[in-house]
Amino acid sequence: MQMSNYMKNTYRYGIIATLIAMALMLGIPAVMCTIYGMWPEWSLIASVAGPLMALFVPTALAEQLSMIPIGGTTCYLNSILGNVMNIKFPCYLSAIATVDATPGTEEADVMGMIAVTVSGMVSMITVVLGVILLAPLKPILQTESVAIATNYILPALYGSMGISAFISRGAGSKYKAPRKPLIAITSLIIVYAFNFLVMPIAGKEGYAMLIMLGVTLLIAYAYYKSGIVKLEKKD
Repeated sequence: MQMSNYMKNTYRYGIIATLIAMALMLGIPAVMCTIYGMWPEWSLIASVAGPLMALFVPTALAEQLSMIPIGGTTCYLNSILGNVMNIKFPCYLSAIATVDATPGTEEADVMGMIAVTVSGMVSMITVVLGVILLAPLKPILQTESVAIATNYILPALYGSMGISAFISRGAGSKYKAPRKPLIAITSLIIVYAFNFLVMPIAGKEGYAMLIMLGVTLLIAYAYYKSGIVKLEKKD
């Protein structure tokens, strides 16, 4: 199957944009440190970066392994803009669900790219408005009621994302799997059982995500082979 011009250009420009973004992110601090002669000692960098890398590298690796097969070319833009799992990826899933597109197809890539781009533009506009209105709204933002409300924003966001993923019965544009939520429920039971009965996973979320990727695939394969989860054609 020959790749379309859209896909070829997307891969090409995606790689170029990623390299430019990496050069800017790493180059600007390097230039500033060189100009002002304030390079830190490598031993200090290692002592600070080591624990952070141990925490975030497995998380980032797990995100990429789980997102790239689904997100396709939108992952270039996701990695540059950030806020992937809490904003960009849900926008992508919502967009392809709206048009009933199958992840991994060109249609899903096009719709997902539009959704992620618009999401990035909205995020930048929101940041600009936040910077402009930060001083006038400071008395309101520092009130006790707002402080309490902000503690529930992320749990509410991830809760709604989790519920929509757990109850989904879709399996592409042509098939559905009525019992697919059983896979997510089984994975959740394993995670909660390990967390409360074996050892807490706080601080080890990245490693837990990597392990559960494989475990969930095995659960899905076992349920499919045993006939517990079956694919049915959509009406």
